[in-house]
Amino acid sequence: MLISFLKKEDGEGESKSKFMGKGDIIFLFALAAIIGGIWYYHKSTKEETYSHYAKCEALFTVDSLTGAKECYEEALDLGYRIDSLDSVGYYRVTKIDSILTLQITN
Repeated sequence: MLISFLKKEDGEGESKSKFMGKGDIIFLFALAAIIGGIWYYHKSTKEETYSHYAKCEALFTVDSLTGAKECYEEALDLGYRIDSLDSVGYYRVTKIDSILTLQITN
């Protein structure tokens, strides 16, 4: 006989040969919904981060330096952050600052 996840009270009148009770099924569905929600949230924030950095890189390559700098600074507030992308962002902001400083002085 398999054991149910939730203990049944004495005298509930249900057969002891059941694999899972209604409460067990509801618990498993709730657990699956929570795990699925966490997975979806992680996946969507990860995709949002990558698309945001792609937009920043596109601005940098077309020499829209002020827009790229703002974009990289906004990336610091994203929900999903990776060290490698953060270092690229910090490097680009430093490089943009130095380019803009040289343009102002010349």
